[in-house]
Amino acid sequence: MAPEQVALPLSARGSLSIFRYTDYDVPFWARPNSRSGRWNVAGDDVATQYWCMTPDGAWAELIRAKELNSEAELDMVRMPLWVCRIPTMLLTDMLHAEAQETYGVSLEQMIGDDWAPCQAAAAELRRRCRGVITPNAALDGHTNITLFGARRAIDWRAKPALGSTVPAARTAVGRPPPGLLPHVRRRAPPGPQAQLFDS
Repeated sequence: MAPEQVALPLSARGSLSIFRYTDYDVPFWARPNSRSGRWNVAGDDVATQYWCMTPDGAWAELIRAKELNSEAELDMVRMPLWVCRIPTMLLTDMLHAEAQETYGVSLEQMIGDDWAPCQAAAAELRRRCRGVITPNAALDGHTNITLFGARRAIDWRAKPALGSTVPAARTAVGRPPPGLLPHVRRRAPPGPQAQLFDS
């Protein structure tokens, strides 16, 4: 059984604590993304920042992205894990069927290996909201928060004075927890034809 999600309910007022791993010195950036992701294309004029609602979700994303396959490989990981506190206002909940219909993207597409449907939807979403709530592609039953727009980390104890400032802290430097590895959803292997052209 996969680890259960532990986080504030999506209907809670106020703020959410969310998590991500990063090997940068800061958890946010203001510049356009240099690489494409599920909800952005490289060079988009609005920075896109990927977070998870649980530490397990963030670690699962690392395992999937780095293609780690054994506890011995996880023992070699020393990665900073960050937490930040964001307001729940102006987040579009893509877990709701109405939002999926509005933006033309399904739950299956939000966890699929083809990012094109989400990237297409993101172009409109950026004009309407500050971020999206979506399923975690790496860990069943967990949820991601993708933020649109430049952000700057401030001290965890500080109160934000601007919409672009976010209380954040580095919580730990370490490895994904034991037992998480078998629950991570992997990307589908490329077909024989793709392998032929990649060689």
